[in-house]
Amino acid sequence: MFETLEVGKKIQPNDFDELQQQLREKLLMAQLDLADRDYPVIIVVAGLDGAGKGSLVQQLNEWMDPRWIETNTFWEHSDEEESRPFFWRFWRRLPARGEIGIFLGSWYTPPAQAAVNGEMTAEEFTLYCKQIESFERMLTDDGALVVKLWLHISRETQQKRLQDDSPHRKTGPRGSDRPYELHGKYDRTLEVSEQLILATDSSHSPWHLLEAEDQHYRDITAGELILEALLHRAGRPPAVITPHIPTTERITGPQPTVLESVDLSAKLEGDSYSEQLQVQQSRLRDLCWRAYQQKRSVVAVFEGWDAAGKGSAIRRVTRAIDPRLFRLVQFAAPTDEERAHHYLWRFWRQLQRDGRCTFYDRSWYGRVLVERVEQFAAPAEWQRAYSEINRFERQLVEHGGILLKFWIHISKDEQEKRFLSRQNTAHKQHKLTEDDWRNREKWHEYELAVDQMVSHTSTRHAPWTLVAGNSKPYARIQILETFCETISSALDTP
Repeated sequence: MFETLEVGKKIQPNDFDELQQQLREKLLMAQLDLADRDYPVIIVVAGLDGAGKGSLVQQLNEWMDPRWIETNTFWEHSDEEESRPFFWRFWRRLPARGEIGIFLGSWYTPPAQAAVNGEMTAEEFTLYCKQIESFERMLTDDGALVVKLWLHISRETQQKRLQDDSPHRKTGPRGSDRPYELHGKYDRTLEVSEQLILATDSSHSPWHLLEAEDQHYRDITAGELILEALLHRAGRPPAVITPHIPTTERITGPQPTVLESVDLSAKLEGDSYSEQLQVQQSRLRDLCWRAYQQKRSVVAVFEGWDAAGKGSAIRRVTRAIDPRLFRLVQFAAPTDEERAHHYLWRFWRQLQRDGRCTFYDRSWYGRVLVERVEQFAAPAEWQRAYSEINRFERQLVEHGGILLKFWIHISKDEQEKRFLSRQNTAHKQHKLTEDDWRNREKWHEYELAVDQMVSHTSTRHAPWTLVAGNSKPYARIQILETFCETISSALDTP
């Protein structure tokens, strides 16, 4: 889930000064407008220790008028709080209508720390998550705008920041006395954080995940998210010119995305490819029969750029499997019958029985990719789709299914090369459409959509595999190897 939050996004000091001035003015105007509204704004700032939560909250107070903002922290628990139900301490600090309340150390902190330290059972943690979701639902049903920001930093950055006790630290002294991640619990913290986010990411109060390595990028991005939420809730035009590209990038230029971590120079050719293809296909054939015998279904999703090689990769997979054991389904624009149902309906109905494979050539991720970028889905529809997709995939896995998700990545130059090859080859011309050329103009918007898709839906039970697709042989072997390793580790075999 946190792959896209360690890619090195940053803003230079000069750019920060320009962005800060614009953002401050707009935030102040939105805050003044809020004073006449009949709903409160609740901002939750959460994330890893050392990510700069306190520094961000201080910056927000500087940008907006602090007279109408109340910052709430819950470092010390009084006897008064301990003698009452857990949520009492938060209810009494909720902002009034027309005001903003920032919660630094919120209802998420105690259950997360307890779960990390082994002081809470899995059942108790699940119950807390349900209570949090119910609490936030009550707030939003009453009209409150809830904005939740999760700040993430790498293990190395956290170690450096938490161990720096210098009085000259820009972020100020730490308020927490429990730097629990420092004691060999970083991985466990990420595991608990993912569970917490997935259980409480909803359409009425979604999570926004931020890379917090660079404080300038962290602060500007958080400010923009809050501004857009305020404007949208008030029914006012958005502050950005291009719907899918942050204001930040209009000044700083494109920021890194998770796709840049894919090594597109990787190649595999000749005898090595032929040999590995035979080995992996033979192995996959055997594993699929074992999955059938153990009644374990296999569900695989194939996504990627136009001309990335999805079709040829799928053929190398299906050639290895007995046709009686799989079904391959392809999806394009929904039919009238499909539009009459929830958008997941057409994918649910294609699932095969236990022991068989279902392969999706394009999938439910169209809602957060093409439907988002082409504006076929409203922002509220594609934003809530992340939590709907995560719940759908969790049900598949909890039932015993083995789920694989592939994004086949190629460079923009490689795509153009393949487009021209199709255009100049008679038996391939049908594969190239005007939409393919038009979509290239929105390449960066799709990059941003993929980046956010991976951060919200690459989970421990359903991770994304980013495939290096410039070399088709390499991509095919990477996909086959992933199939074999994933199925093998899931089956009850020696």
